[in-house]
Amino acid sequence: MKESTTGKRMEEMRCLAKIYYDVGEEGIRKDANKFFDSMDTKRDGKISLYEYLGFMASNHDGPLRQPQWFHKLDKEKKRSLSREDVRTLYYMINSGRPFCIGCGEFVATVYFTCVKCFNVSCTLISVCLECYEANRIHHEHNQFLDNFALLEFMRKGSRLPALKAPARNPQDSHAEYPENTKQLRRIAKAYLRSTLEDSEERKKIEKFVDSVDRLGFQNFMKKKAYREILGPKLELNCRDTNNFFKLLAKDPKKGLDKSDVKTFYYIVRSGRPFCGGECGCFITGTFFTCLECFVADQKKCFYLCRECFKKGKFGAKHELILDNYALLHALGVANQVKTENTLSNDAIGQINSANNILVPFFHGVNTTLSTVAAIASFLTAIGCVIM
Repeated sequence: MKESTTGKRMEEMRCLAKIYYDVGEEGIRKDANKFFDSMDTKRDGKISLYEYLGFMASNHDGPLRQPQWFHKLDKEKKRSLSREDVRTLYYMINSGRPFCIGCGEFVATVYFTCVKCFNVSCTLISVCLECYEANRIHHEHNQFLDNFALLEFMRKGSRLPALKAPARNPQDSHAEYPENTKQLRRIAKAYLRSTLEDSEERKKIEKFVDSVDRLGFQNFMKKKAYREILGPKLELNCRDTNNFFKLLAKDPKKGLDKSDVKTFYYIVRSGRPFCGGECGCFITGTFFTCLECFVADQKKCFYLCRECFKKGKFGAKHELILDNYALLHALGVANQVKTENTLSNDAIGQINSANNILVPFFHGVNTTLSTVAAIASFLTAIGCVIM
């Protein structure tokens, strides 16, 4: 893995960890500080490699126990970890970010998850975008969804054609596109390649492309013509179609070409969200969502981009906020102990004792456990099945 790529991934983790620490409740900061203090056995305000390895060997099972992660976390390269470095580790552990089964690297952004394994146990058998494109997938199953699509289609209880692996190598790197949309276009392209043998999905794609071409983008959005193709109840909460158009177009002056429209189709099909905060923009990467809304209302959910979440202006009724990676992990934890109808006290105890993943991000244990029970009932209701 190139050093620049690793650096970018770690910077993403530091950014999200800081957002949680700055915006979250006082309990989050206390728990993060306790995590640091429990590692700082010398009580000198910094973590040595010896302290890191000892703590991780006793408290964590996984690749993060390896010495190389100490050095990756060491932002200032002082051969010790600061509180900020350890807060980043704390977020990485509690958000359940996976390691790629192809290259073995930590996945900080988008990844593809085996649908069959997730359906059975909510285990994240995951591969990064680079390995997916390069066919570095050594797994018994061949049905994958990216983590954004998997989360949204769990919420709606819908059935989405999974990507068939191995994928073929892409023909281009989308170098001409803005940096914030390159990854999105690569995912869209992978999805479109996987539909080559799915005649029904291909018909929908072509009908979608023809409709945008015939009506024009603005009229297509105004008339909500996507409903004719993908369902009468579908709603895109786009408040600024001009900015959305500029994001989609390789060259806004020339309009949308066919590849732009197909990326647009993937966005709609996979349920990628628009921000419900002040900006109302389309969210190209990490988003934050209200857990209670996610569980309670399968038709409408509340989403925030990271900038609006950082401002903290999203209303008192939205209190249990998680980023999309942590939320998917929370759903996995809840699904591991769900019963056919309800969670037993023993099952709730398993969550609390075996995994403190949810607690750090919320107001308290009691609130968290009741929410976990609601998640488990929700998962039982939809069957956690994606085809």
